[in-house]
Amino acid sequence: MLQQKIRKFGLRWRALLALASVVPTASAQELATIPTNHWAYEYLQQLGLRQRLPGTMLLNLPLRYQQLAAVVDSIGPYAGNAAERFWLQKLRALHDASSAYPVLQIGSRVVESAGRMPGDDLRSRLAVRSRLGIFPDRRVALFNVINLDQTLGEDARYIGKRWRGFTGFTEQAYALLHFNKYLVKFGRDFLWWGRGRDATLLISDESRPVDHVLAQLNFSRARFTYVAAKLDRLPLADSSVARYNTDYADRYLAAGRAEFELRKNRLRIGISQLVVNGGPNRAFEWYYLNPFIFYHGEQLNDKQGGNIFGALDFIARPQAGLEFYGQLLIDDVQIEKRGRGDLEPNEIGYLLGIEKAVNAATLGLEYTRVTNRTYNTVREWEKFLHRNRPLAHFLGNDFDRWLMHANLYAGKQVQLYWTTEWLRRGQGRIDSTFDQPWKNSSLQQGYREKFPSGVVEKSWQFRLEARWHPRPGFFLAAHGQYGRYKNFANVSGMKENAAGFFVRLWWEKNWLIPLGD
Repeated sequence: MLQQKIRKFGLRWRALLALASVVPTASAQELATIPTNHWAYEYLQQLGLRQRLPGTMLLNLPLRYQQLAAVVDSIGPYAGNAAERFWLQKLRALHDASSAYPVLQIGSRVVESAGRMPGDDLRSRLAVRSRLGIFPDRRVALFNVINLDQTLGEDARYIGKRWRGFTGFTEQAYALLHFNKYLVKFGRDFLWWGRGRDATLLISDESRPVDHVLAQLNFSRARFTYVAAKLDRLPLADSSVARYNTDYADRYLAAGRAEFELRKNRLRIGISQLVVNGGPNRAFEWYYLNPFIFYHGEQLNDKQGGNIFGALDFIARPQAGLEFYGQLLIDDVQIEKRGRGDLEPNEIGYLLGIEKAVNAATLGLEYTRVTNRTYNTVREWEKFLHRNRPLAHFLGNDFDRWLMHANLYAGKQVQLYWTTEWLRRGQGRIDSTFDQPWKNSSLQQGYREKFPSGVVEKSWQFRLEARWHPRPGFFLAAHGQYGRYKNFANVSGMKENAAGFFVRLWWEKNWLIPLGD
């Protein structure tokens, strides 16, 4: 049985390898956005860390291919060693602005992982994304991506149809209009605010991309972004159905962000405010359409409720090859002590990191801490979730995490990656009931609780990957990992060891078809 599975994997992989070897990679059109899970951002970060050139402080994603091209052109003359030339060559091949307009783009991305995942049997998982874009001219883009994926159906949190081991949904579908400093986008697309190795405390790509309207104003040293989004509807409990005379609560997200480059190519900061609101029979509040309103003050005056966050993030590059970055997220901070409600512990999160480039290698260290009940709230429809997944960090709340990582360009189109992680995770979750034990204490007694809360799962994880990337649209990676857990799944005394090894294939291809004369 095992030999049959291996032969089946081998046939599929050989077919895809043969296809990748005979089909060259075409490039995408300049107005299309680059998905936040694309390898292009990793290579751009490596070049930006070393060169400190405009457009490489990645705090607000996704980028458009035209932005990537501008950065690549600026870096080109300075790429000195083999590693920088490798990253630059792969990025340069992604873009082609020479095609005549109007043009139709048809493409596909195939990602397959085969092997033994931690706690699982030997098997293969396939994800196929179809891509369709229409570009009438250099200012307008209409884009659609459909994702057929075997991995999502195995997630108990997944909301959607499962069919013969596959799940499918529209991952991107937007219309984009761009005029010099101005950009407007309507539809479904990725969002990522903040800087982190594999996660952010603000808005991330952990959940499915949200349906939104985005307006952006860009200057050479500043950027202003506003987003209004519709989140998934929340089914109500029977008691709430009777109370509100409806089966669902509608949910919305609004967010505004200002970025400033205080020292050119050396220090960039972002200031953000976000709110998740809604409820039974509640429409989107018009004042959240105003990007110049202070959300917290409006909420206090209107008394309609909403889960509001403020955030500050930054990237600092004091010298070429060295970067510091961080984020501070504030959900709720108690300043006064007038009543029992003021004993509520502060609900905040912060992330701090450093990266150092040494020739063809990069070393990094990152620490993240998110207190219990951050992203959570009393009202179910105000939790910072979309389709059962966090809108920000994939670990949610009630954890702290040390992450050490390194990567090395080893030559011959090969890169090596190493990651070690130490994690403490309490019992608090975003979808947990919002308990309020401090209300049982007096002001004289005060209230304190341990962090992380409850039975704490402690884990150590090690990951190693070797990636061969001979063509821009094709790479093959071997990935191994091992983890040890205490109080596994927050069960006292439960120990678990988990090991896995799998091979991942990435193949991407685009065709451009002129629609004009």
